[in-house]
Amino acid sequence: SRLRAFESWMRKHGVVCSDVLRLDASEAGGVNVRALAALREGDVVATIPRRACVTPRTSGAAAAIKDAQLGGTLALAVAVMYERAWGAESPWYDYLRLIPDCEPVLLVWSEDEVARLLAGTELDKVKPSLVVSRGVYVS
Repeated sequence: SRLRAFESWMRKHGVVCSDVLRLDASEAGGVNVRALAALREGDVVATIPRRACVTPRTSGAAAAIKDAQLGGTLALAVAVMYERAWGAESPWYDYLRLIPDCEPVLLVWSEDEVARLLAGTELDKVKPSLVVSRGVYVS
């Protein structure tokens, strides 16, 4: 399973999770992380070595990202796209398999999706301002 492959990847890359955490496979093919006990500020729940993190500097696309003078979120997006394109050849393959192929963004939801998905939530109360924002970005 993807979860077992990810847990193996974590061990191989020195990622250590506290016993207070439980990782479960999600219905969407990702991972849910749950705390099995109350956590306090300052509790260490995981130790993740820098070398285990896919970043613009650690990606195989690092030189191209630097040459293109990309930064911030764009640089990270390019790094993740590059590593995903390598598939099983990427050092982060078993991690990247858990990330959704796309993430629905509120600003591109249809009016029907906004009405249906936000009904009864705190965001439903500010829906008029969201519609205005959506118009600015989509127009």
